[in-house]
Amino acid sequence: MDRALDYLALAVAGGIGVLLRAACTGLVLRAAGPATLWPQPVATLAVNVIGSFLFGAVFAVTAGRPEAAATWRPIILVGLLGGFTTYSSFSFQTVEMLINGRGLGAMTYLAASNLLALGAAWAGLRLASW
Repeated sequence: MDRALDYLALAVAGGIGVLLRAACTGLVLRAAGPATLWPQPVATLAVNVIGSFLFGAVFAVTAGRPEAAATWRPIILVGLLGGFTTYSSFSFQTVEMLINGRGLGAMTYLAASNLLALGAAWAGLRLASW
């Protein structure tokens, strides 16, 4: 593929990832409802866990397939999932909770995000290479 087309594919995939993130966030916020203790971090957590699972699965599915790995892996992992996941939001929300005196919530969110996302990446990798 042409280098310019590679960048265009990454940009389009990233845009799709952003739209999927917005849709997923909206679904989680509606499902969680206003009574949720920390609704925005719950939505970010869901996006990061789903993104981690998909990252592991795509990596496993494209492993051993040099053409797929060379062509599709960067588009999906860097573009689509890069636009979808929200690590910067996660970082900001954690710091914001700390600043606002919600240390327990921040530590819970930090632990849940890391443990669940790492577990999801492992599960995606294992499931897709099964």
